[in-house]
Amino acid sequence: MNERTKHFLRERFREYYLEYPIQLPPGFESREWGFVIFDALPRIVMFRHKSFRSRQEVLEYLRSMAPAHAFSSVAYYEHPEAGTMSDKRWIGADLIFDLDADHLRDAPKSYPEMLARVKHETMKLLDFMTDDFGFSEDMIDVVFSGGRGYHIHVHDPMVRTLGSAERREIVDYVSGRGLEMKTIPGENHGGWGRKINRWIVGYLRDLHENEDALKILQEFDGIGKVRAKALLNAGNDTNLELIRKGGIGLLKDIPESFWNELISRAVQEVGASVDEPVTGDIKRLIRLPTSLHGGSSLRVVPLTMENIEIFDPLKDAVVFSDKEILVEAAQPASCDLRGNHFEIEEGVNTVPEYAGIHLMCRGTVEYVVKR
Repeated sequence: MNERTKHFLRERFREYYLEYPIQLPPGFESREWGFVIFDALPRIVMFRHKSFRSRQEVLEYLRSMAPAHAFSSVAYYEHPEAGTMSDKRWIGADLIFDLDADHLRDAPKSYPEMLARVKHETMKLLDFMTDDFGFSEDMIDVVFSGGRGYHIHVHDPMVRTLGSAERREIVDYVSGRGLEMKTIPGENHGGWGRKINRWIVGYLRDLHENEDALKILQEFDGIGKVRAKALLNAGNDTNLELIRKGGIGLLKDIPESFWNELISRAVQEVGASVDEPVTGDIKRLIRLPTSLHGGSSLRVVPLTMENIEIFDPLKDAVVFSDKEILVEAAQPASCDLRGNHFEIEEGVNTVPEYAGIHLMCRGTVEYVVKR
């Protein structure tokens, strides 16, 4: 990224911080703040150990510095501005989850598909937070990270003093790590039992309506044609009701290995893929909601449990204009934003500002001054 591009991005980010409302985290006065500025890019140099006493101080800093990245700590401190962690005197920390494409099994290669998969993981985790842990929705903040995933912040005072080990246990629980079940749990078990039961019931119901069901079932070890037909018949309402109660109805001849395989698949499908080190780090800096992500130009968008389902990050997190600008690419590049696909050729290209800034932040093009 050349100096001309850095200057252009800094000024456009500055205009954003002048025009758009900024949401501060609860207890922001007790948090440590950190920033990455454009001057140092492409090196990531974090300026941290900052604190602010008022909302106006935060806004003035963002507007004057126009950082590429803005962070605040998950922790609350007595002295957040202190230069060493011991001198800060830790009070507690929010419970944070980072869901990112890096942690997906068989992650899609395209950015839009990747974001859709991570959103699905986020929805699963939110279900754990409310259904299994009982956190109220007003204690949970859902945030699009501006990059390749989502953050979940739990502000419930009950979790603030949890240590790293306890937080890692929560990650183990929501991911299903170490979970062992020898029999099919009933739906009334709650927690993982209910989730596994519902998944198995749904799987058998879907098979009942699948014309390739017999072929699919015979791919399981120990399942021949006769047993496959018995399992297919299990998709009727009578047998499904028995399975909901934790029994296997008329399927006693089906080998245990089949049910174990279904339970294993259910755990993989139901469990949420979470970055354990982030959750376990009680002093971590996390991206500031409503700030801009300097690696994508996208807004770090605060969401609710209701609107996350309809949220489209490649439309709703785009903040810059469609005014045309010039960019220069050393090699071909592409991106998808606001429902448009852009193919960038080697050399000078004319693109909408929002696409050009996105590509500049990704480091694939440089800004060109119109003459």
